Amino acid sequence: MTALPLFYRSVVPLDRDAHRAWHLAQPQRFDFARDSHIVPALAEEIGAACRHLPIVFLPESLGPVPVFLVGAAPGQCALVDENGTWTGRYLPAYLRRYPFILGESEGHEPLVCVDAETDLVRTAAAPQEAGATSLPLFTEDGQETPLLQERIRLVADYAEAARRTAAFGRLLQDLKILRPLTIQLQHPLTGEHHTLHGALGVDEATLAALPDDAFARLRREGWLAMVYAHLVSLQAVADFLVPAAPAPAPAAHSDDIA
Repeated sequence: MTALPLFYRSVVPLDRDAHRAWHLAQPQRFDFARDSHIVPALAEEIGAACRHLPIVFLPESLGPVPVFLVGAAPGQCALVDENGTWTGRYLPAYLRRYPFILGESEGHEPLVCVDAETDLVRTAAAPQEAGATSLPLFTEDGQETPLLQERIRLVADYAEAARRTAAFGRLLQDLKILRPLTIQLQHPLTGEHHTLHGALGVDEATLAALPDDAFARLRREGWLAMVYAHLVSLQAVADFLVPAAPAPAPAAHSDDIA
């Protein structure tokens, strides 16, 4: 992998021999996400997360991608406390999957990989913090433990859901129902004002004006509920972080979300 995904530093194939002694820290800590104000989202998560986290789209070369807004400014996550605990009501699948990921390259079978530089994995002999625990990834004879089997299923499910999410973003782009958003926020602790540019959101007026066949396609392919859940999530901006100034709940089609 040349360009590593967000939070990953050194991705290597998981190996039952080389990693036989590796343990995964329990409970999972999220210090690795502390310096990011966004977390990638899956389309299938939007319904479950929409009342807890704002969901916007970011333009990418292959099409817009949904992300959770988790901080008031770049480099600041508001939902990881000093102990590395996730304090939000919804935990994104991207964070649950870490430090594992599916490695895919043309002409080769996908491989389950792991971030070799994460603080979440340790050897059985390594010292651990007081009160911390860890669970093995492999048994003594090299078999996958139930913990690792569950993580491998999550990695595979995530990869499939990510492909569907990419199709969702491309369809919204093809239908031309996304428009730029300017998100204005105030940090709840420091009082600093921040304006986030570059995000996209579904425009309600354009959505309502879609031709019948285009609207029917959204419904037929199962995307319509996710579109509406995204619009609901934009109302969570004001609840998630204190708005810059007292204002009514923002309309989802507005360019400015205060």
